[in-house]
Amino acid sequence: MSTGNIGLVGFGRFGRLVHRHLPAGKVAGVYDHDPEKLAGLADAANLEQVLEAQYVILATPISAIDSVCRQISPALRTGQVMVDTCSVKQYPIDCMLSRLPDHVQILGTHPLFGPESGRDGIGGMKIAVCPVRIDSANYACIRDFLQGLGLEIIETTPQVHDRRLARTQAIFHLISQALKELDWRGQRLSTPGPDAFYRLAETVQSDTAELFRDMEQRNRYAGAARRQFISKLVEIDELLARGDMPGTA
Repeated sequence: MSTGNIGLVGFGRFGRLVHRHLPAGKVAGVYDHDPEKLAGLADAANLEQVLEAQYVILATPISAIDSVCRQISPALRTGQVMVDTCSVKQYPIDCMLSRLPDHVQILGTHPLFGPESGRDGIGGMKIAVCPVRIDSANYACIRDFLQGLGLEIIETTPQVHDRRLARTQAIFHLISQALKELDWRGQRLSTPGPDAFYRLAETVQSDTAELFRDMEQRNRYAGAARRQFISKLVEIDELLARGDMPGTA
């Protein structure tokens, strides 16, 4: 950002990706509850140092956001901006609104890429933003920074975000998880469509079990989308078994 400095809480796989793209000379510090993750990192700091920053990015697991907000709340000052990076939006934003003091500003974000898809650069990729409680100056500063990274900004609400991601991200990760547990992978003997699909599925199969569980359980619309999707698969399977599928002999 052009003003202030940035603290990063969480240095897992996505936190490391975030850190890679932070502006040089603007990082107040990086904290993780597991000190081994910070070994050798020049920007490593304790939590108190990180929370001195004007902008604090929470790159924590979705299921940990509530406890993290409770932990940091007493140390926050008027005018600071808390930015989460969770791939679910209603739950973490509800946590921030209920746990963080009213004098703290809040911006929900969901970078629509991950450590694998963003490995070779994030220019041209998308990020969803939910300006929950943030003044125009700070919001403009963050937007300028994100656009400077080459990201396409999609402004949305937490509810709209989660409803749409339930039918896209949650279902895609569900299929990818099933393929992983079946140990079904792309093969040389394949047509281009399935070959590309399996390659895409493999880009998220290295995500943690915690991330998969949180995306499916913390998005309040994901369960209904899963059931609708699975029900349609069962229906198609039964039609095929009976030979009643339209277009079959």
